[in-house]
Amino acid sequence: MRGTRTGAVAGLLAAVMALTIVPGAEAATPPYHPTKLRELGLSRQVVVVTASSWSTSYATLRTYEKGSDGSWRAKFAPMRARIGGNGFARAANRMQGSGETPAGTFGITRAFGRYADPGTTLSYTHFDTNDWWPYDPRSPRTYNVYQRRRVAAATWRTSWAENLWSYGGQYRYAAVINYNLPKDLYYANGQWFARRTADTRRGGGIFLHVNGPAGRTAGCVSVAYTEMKALLRWLDLAKRPRIVMGPTSVISSM
Repeated sequence: MRGTRTGAVAGLLAAVMALTIVPGAEAATPPYHPTKLRELGLSRQVVVVTASSWSTSYATLRTYEKGSDGSWRAKFAPMRARIGGNGFARAANRMQGSGETPAGTFGITRAFGRYADPGTTLSYTHFDTNDWWPYDPRSPRTYNVYQRRRVAAATWRTSWAENLWSYGGQYRYAAVINYNLPKDLYYANGQWFARRTADTRRGGGIFLHVNGPAGRTAGCVSVAYTEMKALLRWLDLAKRPRIVMGPTSVISSM
Protein backbone atom coordinates (compact mmCIF):
# COMPACT_ATOMS: atom_id res chain seq x y z
CA MET A 1 0.00 0.00 0.00
CA ARG A 2 2.79 2.40 0.97
CA GLY A 3 4.76 1.54 -2.17
CA THR A 4 1.74 2.16 -4.35
CA ARG A 5 1.10 5.55 -2.74
CA THR A 6 4.76 6.55 -3.12
CA GLY A 7 4.73 5.53 -6.75
CA ALA A 8 1.56 7.52 -7.38
CA VAL A 9 3.05 10.63 -5.77
CA ALA A 10 6.23 10.27 -7.82
CA GLY A 11 4.23 9.92 -10.99
CA LEU A 12 2.16 13.00 -10.15
CA LEU A 13 5.30 15.05 -9.51
CA ALA A 14 6.80 13.93 -12.79
CA ALA A 15 3.64 14.94 -14.63
CA VAL A 16 3.61 18.38 -12.97
CA MET A 17 7.28 18.94 -13.86
CA ALA A 18 6.61 17.95 -17.46
CA LEU A 19 3.78 20.43 -17.67
CA THR A 20 5.65 23.32 -16.04
CA ILE A 21 9.19 22.86 -17.35
CA VAL A 22 9.17 21.30 -20.79
CA PRO A 23 7.01 23.88 -22.63
CA GLY A 24 9.12 26.76 -21.30
CA ALA A 25 12.47 25.04 -21.37
CA GLU A 26 13.37 26.58 -24.72
CA ALA A 27 11.64 29.75 -25.88
CA ALA A 28 10.81 30.00 -29.57
CA THR A 29 13.62 31.58 -31.58
CA PRO A 30 12.46 35.02 -32.80
CA PRO A 31 12.46 35.65 -36.57
CA TYR A 32 15.13 38.33 -36.29
CA HIS A 33 17.68 36.01 -34.65
CA PRO A 34 20.69 35.38 -36.95
CA THR A 35 19.92 31.65 -37.13
CA LYS A 36 16.70 32.61 -38.93
CA LEU A 37 18.29 35.00 -41.42
CA ARG A 38 19.12 33.89 -44.95
CA GLU A 39 21.83 36.12 -46.43
CA LEU A 40 24.54 36.40 -43.77
CA GLY A 41 27.18 34.46 -45.68
CA LEU A 42 30.47 34.45 -43.77
CA SER A 43 29.49 37.35 -41.53
CA ARG A 44 30.28 37.03 -37.82
CA GLN A 45 28.63 40.33 -36.84
CA VAL A 46 25.10 41.31 -37.73
CA VAL A 47 22.95 44.34 -37.03
CA VAL A 48 19.23 43.62 -37.32
CA VAL A 49 16.69 46.44 -37.68
CA THR A 50 13.03 45.48 -37.38
CA ALA A 51 9.74 47.38 -37.35
CA SER A 52 6.20 46.35 -36.54
CA SER A 53 4.93 47.21 -40.06
CA TRP A 54 6.04 48.45 -43.46
CA SER A 55 4.79 51.98 -42.85
CA THR A 56 6.06 52.93 -39.37
CA SER A 57 9.22 54.98 -38.87
CA TYR A 58 9.87 53.43 -35.44
CA ALA A 59 12.16 50.43 -35.27
CA THR A 60 14.35 48.33 -32.99
CA LEU A 61 18.03 47.71 -33.64
CA ARG A 62 19.68 44.53 -32.31
CA THR A 63 23.27 43.36 -32.50
CA TYR A 64 24.70 39.85 -32.62
CA GLU A 65 28.15 38.32 -32.84
CA LYS A 66 29.13 34.77 -33.68
CA GLY A 67 31.44 33.13 -31.15
CA SER A 68 34.26 30.66 -31.74
CA ASP A 69 31.80 27.84 -31.03
CA GLY A 70 29.60 28.98 -33.93
CA SER A 71 26.72 30.26 -31.78
CA TRP A 72 25.24 33.74 -32.06
CA ARG A 73 25.05 35.95 -28.96
CA ALA A 74 23.50 39.37 -28.46
CA LYS A 75 26.11 42.13 -28.04
CA PHE A 76 24.18 45.19 -26.84
CA ALA A 77 20.72 45.65 -25.38
CA PRO A 78 18.08 46.37 -28.05
CA MET A 79 18.21 50.00 -29.21
CA ARG A 80 15.37 52.30 -30.15
CA ALA A 81 15.87 53.34 -33.76
CA ARG A 82 14.19 55.50 -36.38
CA ILE A 83 13.96 54.78 -40.08
CA GLY A 84 12.47 56.55 -43.09
CA GLY A 85 9.39 58.65 -42.53
CA ASN A 86 7.48 56.37 -44.90
CA GLY A 87 8.79 53.18 -43.34
CA PHE A 88 10.39 50.31 -45.25
CA ALA A 89 10.33 49.37 -48.93
CA ARG A 90 11.93 46.31 -50.48
CA ALA A 91 15.33 47.36 -51.77
CA ALA A 92 14.49 46.38 -55.34
CA ASN A 93 11.43 48.66 -55.28
CA ARG A 94 12.79 51.60 -53.33
CA MET A 95 12.95 54.87 -55.32
CA GLN A 96 14.91 58.08 -54.82
CA GLY A 97 13.08 60.63 -52.69
CA SER A 98 10.53 58.11 -51.42
CA GLY A 99 11.38 58.64 -47.75
CA GLU A 100 11.64 54.86 -47.33
CA THR A 101 14.40 52.74 -45.85
CA PRO A 102 15.49 49.87 -48.11
CA ALA A 103 14.57 46.47 -46.67
CA GLY A 104 17.16 43.81 -47.29
CA THR A 105 20.64 42.62 -46.30
CA PHE A 106 23.68 44.82 -46.88
CA GLY A 107 27.33 44.96 -45.96
CA ILE A 108 28.89 47.61 -43.71
CA THR A 109 32.48 48.40 -44.64
CA ARG A 110 32.92 52.17 -44.33
CA ALA A 111 32.20 54.93 -41.84
CA PHE A 112 32.62 58.68 -41.57
CA GLY A 113 32.03 61.41 -39.05
CA ARG A 114 32.18 65.03 -38.06
CA TYR A 115 34.15 63.74 -35.07
CA ALA A 116 37.47 61.91 -35.21
CA ASP A 117 37.62 58.15 -35.55
CA PRO A 118 36.21 56.68 -32.30
CA GLY A 119 38.25 53.49 -32.71
CA THR A 120 36.54 51.52 -35.46
CA THR A 121 38.26 49.07 -37.81
CA LEU A 122 35.97 50.17 -40.64
CA SER A 123 37.50 52.47 -43.22
CA TYR A 124 36.85 55.85 -41.57
CA THR A 125 36.76 59.38 -43.01
CA HIS A 126 36.89 62.36 -40.66
CA PHE A 127 35.15 64.92 -42.85
CA ASP A 128 35.20 68.70 -42.87
CA THR A 129 33.10 71.45 -44.46
CA ASN A 130 34.15 70.43 -47.99
CA ASP A 131 32.81 66.85 -48.02
CA TRP A 132 29.79 65.88 -50.11
CA TRP A 133 27.67 62.85 -50.93
CA PRO A 134 25.98 63.42 -54.32
CA TYR A 135 23.15 61.47 -55.89
CA ASP A 136 22.38 63.54 -58.94
CA PRO A 137 20.82 61.40 -61.71
CA ARG A 138 22.34 63.75 -64.30
CA SER A 139 25.79 62.63 -63.17
CA PRO A 140 25.64 58.82 -63.06
CA ARG A 141 29.39 58.28 -62.68
CA THR A 142 29.41 60.26 -59.40
CA TYR A 143 26.00 59.02 -58.22
CA ASN A 144 26.23 57.78 -54.63
CA VAL A 145 30.01 58.35 -54.64
CA TYR A 146 31.61 60.16 -51.67
CA GLN A 147 33.41 63.35 -52.74
CA ARG A 148 36.03 65.03 -50.55
CA ARG A 149 35.27 68.38 -52.18
CA ARG A 150 33.43 69.90 -55.10
CA VAL A 151 35.70 70.96 -57.92
CA ALA A 152 34.93 73.38 -60.73
CA ALA A 153 34.64 70.52 -63.22
CA ALA A 154 32.04 68.63 -61.16
CA THR A 155 28.92 67.68 -63.10
CA TRP A 156 26.75 66.97 -60.05
CA ARG A 157 24.53 69.69 -58.64
CA THR A 158 24.78 70.74 -54.98
CA SER A 159 20.98 70.70 -54.83
CA TRP A 160 21.22 66.95 -55.45
CA ALA A 161 23.93 66.30 -52.88
CA GLU A 162 24.45 66.29 -49.14
CA ASN A 163 27.06 68.58 -47.69
CA LEU A 164 27.92 66.32 -44.76
CA TRP A 165 28.95 69.15 -42.46
CA SER A 166 25.55 70.83 -42.82
CA TYR A 167 23.83 67.88 -41.13
CA GLY A 168 25.34 68.78 -37.78
CA GLY A 169 24.95 66.26 -34.99
CA GLN A 170 23.35 63.57 -37.14
CA TYR A 171 26.69 62.84 -38.76
CA ARG A 172 28.87 63.06 -35.71
CA TYR A 173 29.28 59.36 -36.43
CA ALA A 174 27.86 57.35 -39.32
CA ALA A 175 28.37 54.00 -41.03
CA VAL A 176 27.64 53.53 -44.71
CA ILE A 177 25.01 50.91 -45.50
CA ASN A 178 26.08 49.32 -48.77
CA TYR A 179 22.82 49.93 -50.59
CA ASN A 180 22.96 50.77 -54.31
CA LEU A 181 26.64 51.61 -54.17
CA PRO A 182 28.63 51.84 -57.41
CA LYS A 183 31.75 49.74 -57.99
CA ASP A 184 35.22 50.11 -59.48
CA LEU A 185 35.91 53.67 -58.32
CA TYR A 186 38.77 55.69 -59.70
CA TYR A 187 40.13 59.17 -58.97
CA ALA A 188 40.62 61.80 -61.66
CA ASN A 189 40.76 65.60 -61.74
CA GLY A 190 39.91 65.98 -58.08
CA GLN A 191 36.85 63.69 -58.09
CA TRP A 192 35.93 60.06 -57.57
CA PHE A 193 34.10 58.30 -60.40
CA ALA A 194 32.52 54.88 -60.86
CA ARG A 195 33.15 52.60 -63.81
CA ARG A 196 30.17 50.48 -62.75
CA THR A 197 27.52 53.00 -61.82
CA ALA A 198 24.69 52.73 -59.31
CA ASP A 199 21.01 52.69 -60.33
CA THR A 200 20.14 56.39 -60.43
CA ARG A 201 16.45 55.65 -59.84
CA ARG A 202 16.88 53.98 -56.45
CA GLY A 203 18.53 56.70 -54.39
CA GLY A 204 21.64 56.70 -52.26
CA GLY A 205 23.21 58.03 -49.12
CA ILE A 206 21.74 55.35 -46.87
CA PHE A 207 23.56 55.47 -43.54
CA LEU A 208 23.38 54.27 -39.96
CA HIS A 209 23.84 57.49 -38.01
CA VAL A 210 22.99 59.53 -34.91
CA ASN A 211 19.39 60.58 -34.29
CA GLY A 212 18.40 63.93 -35.75
CA PRO A 213 15.89 66.53 -34.52
CA ALA A 214 13.17 65.33 -36.90
CA GLY A 215 13.14 61.81 -35.46
CA ARG A 216 12.24 60.04 -38.68
CA THR A 217 14.87 59.92 -41.42
CA ALA A 218 14.83 60.28 -45.20
CA GLY A 219 15.71 56.60 -45.57
CA CYS A 220 18.58 56.02 -43.16
CA VAL A 221 18.60 54.29 -39.77
CA SER A 222 19.37 56.36 -36.68
CA VAL A 223 20.07 55.67 -33.01
CA ALA A 224 21.23 57.67 -30.00
CA TYR A 225 24.70 59.23 -30.08
CA THR A 226 26.25 57.04 -27.39
CA GLU A 227 24.84 53.93 -29.06
CA MET A 228 26.16 54.94 -32.47
CA LYS A 229 29.63 55.49 -31.03
CA ALA A 230 29.51 52.07 -29.34
CA LEU A 231 28.39 50.44 -32.59
CA LEU A 232 31.33 51.88 -34.50
CA ARG A 233 33.78 50.71 -31.87
CA TRP A 234 32.26 47.24 -32.02
CA LEU A 235 31.96 46.79 -35.79
CA ASP A 236 34.97 44.83 -36.99
CA LEU A 237 35.78 44.77 -40.70
CA ALA A 238 37.49 41.38 -40.31
CA LYS A 239 34.18 39.91 -39.10
CA ARG A 240 32.38 41.01 -42.26
CA PRO A 241 29.53 42.90 -40.60
CA ARG A 242 26.14 42.95 -42.25
CA ILE A 243 22.90 44.76 -41.57
CA VAL A 244 19.50 43.16 -42.14
CA MET A 245 16.47 45.45 -42.24
CA GLY A 246 12.74 45.00 -42.63
CA PRO A 247 9.42 44.45 -40.89
CA THR A 248 9.51 41.68 -38.27
CA SER A 249 6.94 39.71 -40.26
CA VAL A 250 9.30 39.26 -43.22
CA ILE A 251 12.77 39.80 -41.75
CA SER A 252 13.75 36.16 -42.13
CA SER A 253 13.28 36.46 -45.91
CA MET A 254 15.44 39.56 -46.28
